[in-house]
Amino acid sequence: MTDEKPVLRLPMPLRKQKAVQAAWKPIFFQWLVPGAGYWAIGEKGKAKAFFSVWVVFCVLGALQMQFGAVDGVKGGVFVPVPGAWLPSLGALATGGIGPLYAAFGWAFGGAGTEPVRTLTQEYGATYVMVAGLLNWLCCFDLWDRITGRWIFRLPKDEQIEIAKGLEKPQS
Repeated sequence: MTDEKPVLRLPMPLRKQKAVQAAWKPIFFQWLVPGAGYWAIGEKGKAKAFFSVWVVFCVLGALQMQFGAVDGVKGGVFVPVPGAWLPSLGALATGGIGPLYAAFGWAFGGAGTEPVRTLTQEYGATYVMVAGLLNWLCCFDLWDRITGRWIFRLPKDEQIEIAKGLEKPQS
């Protein structure tokens, strides 16, 4: 009995310019309106689920930052600060919520606000940041799905099953 390893003949992923051309629109749509990138590639269930989670996190964050204000001083959302890497990194993470970040930055960050005044505001800012980070992760996942790299993240046995399904019967 010989233990021959099956030869995997999986499709090669898109590379360089072809990958960018195929993926930039869905990724941009995903950043604009979280869930829209999945909708664009036909994964409507994921799009609805992710959009729902994003809305809940943003609403909870806004409510907690609004009603957690002390003496009318709002704060919580990180905004980029020249020369300070930690607030800028937090702003990049929160920026994943898309153009809505501008509204959050205006209302709860920037000049005239303090980073965090209460624990409630910190929870609110964390909800918004997690929504942004989740959207960035979805953008990376979209890249893998569109370019064909997702297959190589699967365990070997699942890759073998996909390869078997792609083989053309010899006649």
